[in-house]
Amino acid sequence: MPQQSRRRRLIAYSAVGLFLLIDAVLITSALTSTSVDAAVDASSTTAASAFPTASPTPSPAVIPTPTRTPSPAVAPVPASRLLSAVSNTAAWRATTGPCPATAASPELSTDSGASWTASNATAPTGVTGLQAITAQSESVAEFVGLDDADCAPQFVKTFIGGDNYSSYPDELDAAWYVDPADRATVHGPDGLAPAPCDAVVTLAASSADADSAAVLCADGRLFATTDAATTWSPPVTVAGMVTLTATPTGFSAVTTAVTASSATADPATCAGVNLVALNADLVATVTGCYETDETPAALAGNVAVAVADDTLWLWIGDATVRSTDAGRTWL
Repeated sequence: MPQQSRRRRLIAYSAVGLFLLIDAVLITSALTSTSVDAAVDASSTTAASAFPTASPTPSPAVIPTPTRTPSPAVAPVPASRLLSAVSNTAAWRATTGPCPATAASPELSTDSGASWTASNATAPTGVTGLQAITAQSESVAEFVGLDDADCAPQFVKTFIGGDNYSSYPDELDAAWYVDPADRATVHGPDGLAPAPCDAVVTLAASSADADSAAVLCADGRLFATTDAATTWSPPVTVAGMVTLTATPTGFSAVTTAVTASSATADPATCAGVNLVALNADLVATVTGCYETDETPAALAGNVAVAVADDTLWLWIGDATVRSTDAGRTWL
């Protein structure tokens, strides 16, 4: 019996010891798990801080390419300046205005525009308010103006470089001109004919074909005829056109803008006016630029252009300049 009692006590003690050992293992495991979880959380936090989650990179802002701001287009008005060249060194010019207040005082230059000699066409003929100049040489030039008595159209001519003028009424019958009293009508080789618009401000008669001409209207449209104003071409618009003249191959114009689809231009900025060449079908191409501080409004009616011997003459502001490469460079 004593032996059995000792065995039972030994078993009991062993069971208690085993329980305590298991409990210690469980406690140690729990503490270790908590420490590991805390370390994982801390590690995650540190990683998140060191390597933040990438956010989408916004697309770079699109910066528009600078474009030339064209000069505002101006409405064409009747010319106050007339210019007709006869060579690369000689040309005739005149200012004009209302009849009978504006005397006819044509000027001739024989030194490439460096100097001009004025003459008096009103005194011998009574002509005022010149409407057109057709110069044939340094000595010979024809003019259409308005009689100082009744402001009716008048044809005058000089054969001696402006030293004297005479009237030639018969020559008026075949002349191209627009009477300011009726800008809805043009006069050509076949006489008076309806204009293609309500108000013609500029008429350019071809130097190569007596029946051909072009007109610029107050609404900016351009028309051409090859049958003495019997019929007219479809209209063309070249924005900002302020003057027009005939050339041996078509027409030449000056514009204050290059916004029309009918004209092509180098995208470079032109701080002034553009020189435009038009063929017989009125297809326009910008060929050059003349820099000026004059505003488009100031230029309307106050610019004149002419062509002779492959030399382009331009009268603008206080300058009369020439170009032998269609306006790319100036003399």
